[in-house]
Amino acid sequence: MFKMPSKFSSIGAKLFIYFWLIVILTIGITRLVSEQFRTKSFIIPTHHSDIARMERINHKLTLTPVGTTQKVLSILSKKQGRELLLKNTTTNEVHSSDRWQIASLEEFLAENNLDRLTTIKFEFYRMTGPIAIDVAGTPYQLYLASRDRKPPFGSIIQRMPTWLRIAIPIIISSFLLWLLTRSLTKPLIAMQKAAARFGDGEFSARIPLIAQRNDEIGACAVSFNLMAEKLEQNIGSHQRLMADVSHELRSPMTRLQIALGLAQQDNITEALLHKHLQRCELEITRLDDMISNVLSLSRLENTISQMELMSVDLKQLLSLCIEDAQYIANEKSITISFTSHGPALLPADPNLLSSAINNILINAINYSHENHQVSVNLSKKSTKFIIKVIDTGTGVPADDLPKLFEPFYRVAQARDRATGGTGLGMAIAKQAVVAHNGNISAQNNNQNGLTVIIELPLEISKNSEL
Repeated sequence: MFKMPSKFSSIGAKLFIYFWLIVILTIGITRLVSEQFRTKSFIIPTHHSDIARMERINHKLTLTPVGTTQKVLSILSKKQGRELLLKNTTTNEVHSSDRWQIASLEEFLAENNLDRLTTIKFEFYRMTGPIAIDVAGTPYQLYLASRDRKPPFGSIIQRMPTWLRIAIPIIISSFLLWLLTRSLTKPLIAMQKAAARFGDGEFSARIPLIAQRNDEIGACAVSFNLMAEKLEQNIGSHQRLMADVSHELRSPMTRLQIALGLAQQDNITEALLHKHLQRCELEITRLDDMISNVLSLSRLENTISQMELMSVDLKQLLSLCIEDAQYIANEKSITISFTSHGPALLPADPNLLSSAINNILINAINYSHENHQVSVNLSKKSTKFIIKVIDTGTGVPADDLPKLFEPFYRVAQARDRATGGTGLGMAIAKQAVVAHNGNISAQNNNQNGLTVIIELPLEISKNSEL
């Protein structure tokens, strides 16, 4: 019984977890490495406009001295994108606004002493300074921080708390990985359901949409559909064969029972008893032939993949088959003629091929008139050999030609039984020819009789699609 996988043992859960861990580790390691190698500040050429602003501020402070650092910092309070920083040269204490963006500037000034006018680039600001000023008798260094123009998105990300910056890539990666695992597992689940439906007897189960994908999963779906189609055809043919067998066995069994009943009557003469017993023997022979042919057809279908290919001289194989069939043809004074041109070597299973040719020859002999001829022609055309078996019988109605190679099919019931046929010989021949990737067909002659045509490719592989 099929066991459904648990949520965490399914391939979808495994793919999601593995990919998700890989993405998170990649993001984390990349972040860690970039933080280690990222330069938080560096010196750039002195910004002249910033120097001009600082000189104007210094001139203003000289003309109007202020008594506290807060008043100095409030000079630019209404200026967007600009900040003033004051550093006490005695205590190294740094005074500035409470904006979070300039916290890195405060840390830099607290740890470093600048003795000449310099412009330093930070992540959000560039800082120019120092200029020495005096605030209530205390020496200070004045710095001007000006915001650089940056895309607003980067500023928004940097202003987010750390946990949110970590959560965003996790959520986005989780959603994308969910889509990835769904695209991989959804067709697999569909194939699993189709296989389960097929196993439950729904032989028409297919997965056409997945087969349209141009990847390995699509190729797997195409293979599944081909396999299901072949299995459906094989199962259907076996079911039809069993129905035909049961139907065909009923007639000789009925005649056998009637003959036995008549033979068991009281006061029956010896002549009638002998006649009824001969009838019983005839029906038993027919049953034996029919069962033998059914077994041959079933065995042929099951051993196609195991056939042994070897180099076969088709001309010699036909000669041997004709020699065997001539013994049967002699009973009706029929001559079998054979014509061929040039060598005819091809890879084939000689036993299967002989079985096909023998059945076709016997069929031609059975339906040919006495004192006539059956012709066998072998020719080569481009990439295939063509074998034609031509008889001199009455032919087959045009509507019945496509059905000629179906099991138990008979064009004329009375005539076929008179010849002792079971309706399986041509079906056996077709299976053997198809196993060699060949084709078999029949057509009526211009005057009378039937021509059976076998086409065999020069290159045969038992693993090819049939």
